[in-house]
Amino acid sequence: MLQNYDFQAAQELMYNTEVLTAEEAQMCFQLMPVMAKEHLFHNSWNNTYLNLNVYSEVEHHERQYKMEVGL
Repeated sequence: MLQNYDFQAAQELMYNTEVLTAEEAQMCFQLMPVMAKEHLFHNSWNNTYLNLNVYSEVEHHERQYKMEVGL
Protein backbone atom coordinates (compact mmCIF):
# COMPACT_ATOMS: atom_id res chain seq x y z
CA MET A 1 0.00 0.00 0.00
CA LEU A 2 1.31 3.42 -0.93
CA GLN A 3 1.84 5.88 1.85
CA ASN A 4 1.28 9.64 1.92
CA TYR A 5 5.04 10.23 1.91
CA ASP A 6 5.26 8.31 -1.39
CA PHE A 7 2.88 10.80 -3.00
CA GLN A 8 4.84 13.71 -1.51
CA ALA A 9 8.07 12.23 -2.88
CA ALA A 10 6.48 11.88 -6.32
CA GLN A 11 5.32 15.52 -6.20
CA GLU A 12 8.81 16.63 -5.20
CA LEU A 13 10.27 14.76 -8.18
CA MET A 14 7.69 16.06 -10.66
CA TYR A 15 8.08 19.70 -9.61
CA ASN A 16 11.81 19.90 -8.88
CA THR A 17 13.87 17.19 -10.60
CA GLU A 18 15.02 17.55 -14.19
CA VAL A 19 16.24 13.98 -14.81
CA LEU A 20 14.61 11.00 -13.11
CA THR A 21 15.85 7.45 -12.83
CA ALA A 22 13.64 4.64 -14.10
CA GLU A 23 12.63 3.80 -10.51
CA GLU A 24 11.69 7.40 -9.71
CA ALA A 25 9.70 7.69 -12.93
CA GLN A 26 7.89 4.43 -12.20
CA MET A 27 6.77 5.80 -8.84
CA CYS A 28 5.51 8.97 -10.55
CA PHE A 29 3.64 6.92 -13.17
CA GLN A 30 1.94 4.97 -10.38
CA LEU A 31 1.03 7.94 -8.19
CA MET A 32 0.56 10.76 -10.72
CA PRO A 33 -0.18 8.97 -14.02
CA VAL A 34 -1.67 11.88 -15.96
CA MET A 35 1.09 14.34 -15.10
CA ALA A 36 3.83 11.75 -15.58
CA LYS A 37 2.51 10.71 -18.99
CA GLU A 38 2.33 14.35 -20.06
CA HIS A 39 5.72 15.52 -18.77
CA LEU A 40 8.16 12.60 -18.67
CA PHE A 41 10.19 11.78 -21.79
CA HIS A 42 12.06 8.46 -21.80
CA ASN A 43 15.69 8.47 -22.91
CA SER A 44 16.08 4.86 -23.97
CA TRP A 45 19.85 5.07 -24.48
CA ASN A 46 20.48 5.59 -20.74
CA ASN A 47 17.09 4.55 -19.31
CA THR A 48 16.37 7.91 -17.64
CA TYR A 49 13.43 10.25 -17.95
CA LEU A 50 13.64 13.94 -18.80
CA ASN A 51 11.08 15.91 -16.83
CA LEU A 52 9.70 18.49 -19.27
CA ASN A 53 7.85 20.15 -16.40
CA VAL A 54 11.23 21.30 -15.02
CA TYR A 55 13.58 21.27 -18.03
CA SER A 56 14.18 24.64 -19.65
CA GLU A 57 15.54 24.92 -23.18
CA VAL A 58 16.61 28.51 -22.46
CA GLU A 59 18.64 27.52 -19.39
CA HIS A 60 20.16 24.63 -21.34
CA HIS A 61 21.34 26.95 -24.13
CA GLU A 62 22.73 29.47 -21.63
CA ARG A 63 24.66 26.72 -19.86
CA GLN A 64 26.00 25.41 -23.20
CA TYR A 65 27.07 28.91 -24.28
CA LYS A 66 28.90 29.55 -21.00
CA MET A 67 30.75 26.25 -21.36
CA GLU A 68 31.74 27.06 -24.94
CA VAL A 69 33.11 30.52 -24.14
CA GLY A 70 34.69 29.44 -20.86
CA LEU A 71 32.59 31.44 -18.41
